Amino acid sequence: MSFYQMMPSFTEAFSRLAQTREKGCLMVYNAQEAVHLFVQNGTVVGATGEKQEGEALVEHVFQMKGASYGWMPGAESPKKTLDLDMQEYLHNHATSRDSRFGKTIRMPMAPDRTQKKTEGGIYFFIPEESPTFKLKVKKATNVVGREGTCDVYVESDQVSRKHCLLQVTERGLLVRDLESTNGTFVNGIPMTEGYINVGDRLSLGTYVLMLHREKT
Repeated sequence: MSFYQMMPSFTEAFSRLAQTREKGCLMVYNAQEAVHLFVQNGTVVGATGEKQEGEALVEHVFQMKGASYGWMPGAESPKKTLDLDMQEYLHNHATSRDSRFGKTIRMPMAPDRTQKKTEGGIYFFIPEESPTFKLKVKKATNVVGREGTCDVYVESDQVSRKHCLLQVTERGLLVRDLESTNGTFVNGIPMTEGYINVGDRLSLGTYVLMLHREKT
């Protein structure tokens, strides 16, 4: 079994799996019970426990006191009983937010060797409050912030001088928070490091940007 020993909470482990879309079983246990959550591709596909079942069991796991957890990579559910989108669940229930502006710790992600190279094109963001304005991601590595020297300049009090980093990779667009004051969020989920897809919402504090891509 592989344990997420560096993560201070089960919620952060759940958030990591929502982003990395790994396949396996997240086991949560304390002195009274043990629960197995089977996940793949960012979805909870099965949940087994002694007291409850289905989505109610997933909700119960977040309330377990004194629980420890571990990760069994590659494990499969005996049968698919759920189809629960993990990112949507976290967003709707706001389970990832805490007193540290909802931040998570840095979560290293192994490269997906089966992932195809991304198609050509330029990423750009459209602010929700200025739908006719484009913020283009022109370089391989870009600093986003309200400092004039930033590669992607955002004029907002919610945005730190150097708020986050955007890196164009073969796998996609990687977002890394730069210890910003108000936090970096993808689709409402606190993010220290992770990938963002076209159509996702990137929030710098409460300043919201929608990711798009121009085809070449």
